[in-house]
Amino acid sequence: MKTPLISTGIAEVTPGRVDWRVIKPVDVRLTITPGRITQSVQGGKAQTVGPASADPFLRSSGLFEILTGDYGALRRYYLISGGQTAPGAPWKLALKPKDASLGRFLSTIEITGCNRAEAVNISQANGDSIAIEMSAVRGG
Repeated sequence: MKTPLISTGIAEVTPGRVDWRVIKPVDVRLTITPGRITQSVQGGKAQTVGPASADPFLRSSGLFEILTGDYGALRRYYLISGGQTAPGAPWKLALKPKDASLGRFLSTIEITGCNRAEAVNISQANGDSIAIEMSAVRGG
């Protein structure tokens, strides 16, 4: 895609669940748990994203573990390199898929932050990329 598609939304991470809502350019609501992902588009009925889904990244990538910061569990899916160079310093992790079938769709994932994950950059095997920036929830 020559022109990037920029979407904005919010995610709420609670124990055992991530509710992720894309607000622009279209309304998409994802509910992600360790065992299931459901998706609703434009207010439609929530549907399970499962084995028949065309999106292997959502199905079997460890997306829940990435969003909840369960980096130990990510070792099941990825070879992980990088880390923090000094206490309190920014850190960066690089994840490469262990499984060849996931590697057909996904090249690398980079997670960066300081006190928490602040950005996730996903490089897909087809050359597309997904950049997720995470900021703290602001009251008000």
